Amino acid sequence: MDACLRLLGKELKLMKGWMLGSIAILVTVGLLGAWSAYQKPIGLISLLMIVILFIHVFYVPAYLWISLSKEWKGTYLNWLQFPQSGWTLLATKMLSAVISLCISYAIAYAFFFGIGHLDLNNTHLPAQLVDPNGFDPSVNIRYMQGSFLSVFSMVLYMSLSLGVWILLLNITIQAVRRKLQKFSGFVTFVLFTFLFWAELTFSGTKMYSALTKWGAFSGDSVWAHLQMHAGEIVFGLLEMAVFFFVAGWLLDRKVEV
Repeated sequence: MDACLRLLGKELKLMKGWMLGSIAILVTVGLLGAWSAYQKPIGLISLLMIVILFIHVFYVPAYLWISLSKEWKGTYLNWLQFPQSGWTLLATKMLSAVISLCISYAIAYAFFFGIGHLDLNNTHLPAQLVDPNGFDPSVNIRYMQGSFLSVFSMVLYMSLSLGVWILLLNITIQAVRRKLQKFSGFVTFVLFTFLFWAELTFSGTKMYSALTKWGAFSGDSVWAHLQMHAGEIVFGLLEMAVFFFVAGWLLDRKVEV
């Protein structure tokens, strides 16, 4: 346990600069947004902050790609010689990415919540922001303020799903590169093009529907609005587990020091 905690600390230290830099940018945007909303609270800044919240879907994959890239640039000799298995090494990177995501999302949500209150206190929204089709910024702001757990769970799930794809892609690139000096990029491209095609093809089959179209979400959660099913979540989690297992196996067996 102590070894895993030390390894987690090493991962957080490795990405400290990137994490602090992204937080600094987020805080700068949030402060400028708060000042703009205070000067002219018309709902636009709150909508921008909502977009930033959903952009966090790409946080884990970006974090993992940068973290692994740092390893391959010079520290992988030490990294791969840790006594832990490849799955443990990758799991600590995933956990580090999730911790960083939670911190970044919490800061973004705090700014959104405060800016949203400024906008909601202005009862005279410009007419052009409330169109004939019923789009009203205040409705979206109130929904996001009252659906923190629902939205965050969706962002976390999607970010982890993309993150596992990136994890497998990055490790596969290194494994193929160590076996094939030439054409490694082409081989990796063909492999993942086929994998992505197979994923899309299978998702359109009756078998996929039978396996996943159960347990429809109801109520006012973001999952219900996206018409998601519990079966799709379970299938996605199983797929993540398989991809993670393959990535760890490749790291242990095919990525040589």
